[in-house]
Amino acid sequence: MWGGVLLVQQASSSWNPTRRAHSPALVHITCAAAAVLLLVQGLPSAQDVTESALKAAYIYNFAKFTEWPAGVVPAAQPLALCVFGDADVGDALKRAVKDRVLAGHPMAVSHMAVTAGAPQSTCHVMYVSGVTAGQAAEVIAGVRDVPVLTLSDVEGFTERGGIAQFFFDNGQLRFTVQLESIKRARLRISSRLLSLARRR
Repeated sequence: MWGGVLLVQQASSSWNPTRRAHSPALVHITCAAAAVLLLVQGLPSAQDVTESALKAAYIYNFAKFTEWPAGVVPAAQPLALCVFGDADVGDALKRAVKDRVLAGHPMAVSHMAVTAGAPQSTCHVMYVSGVTAGQAAEVIAGVRDVPVLTLSDVEGFTERGGIAQFFFDNGQLRFTVQLESIKRARLRISSRLLSLARRR
């Protein structure tokens, strides 16, 4: 189960739940309806969703359906979500997690700079965007074998050891998941999320 890469087809960024069933746009999301309900629930509204807000909702839901090893997030301490390179996603994520609590932990979002040798193990979730593949690889190397949920939209992110990579395909946001990286990080991602996937 833990081997390989998973590819999940998800909702179009233009999805609008008020459209009726005969709408052509609705045809594209019918087969992914369960995934849509699961992954956009972090948004205050699913109507007119921006790319940044959609990615923020995915980040939030990845965190929601992930378990960290005991003691990694101390009691009453916030779950630290770090955003590298994409201020728009960082701002959208702050709005998405405002006043929310996961497993008894409030969530704190920080904007981070990609700098060589910077300590990054204090992040429980890391989203990397707007950087080079080499910089993304440096970020991954900084938390290798550490229980950190690494997410990105940088090409080749999962091949370099990241856990999940977001990308758009025909107007739809999709993601790959590197299961070996999840295992190495000692994280548990809910089968509710993994069951939506198909092998690429």
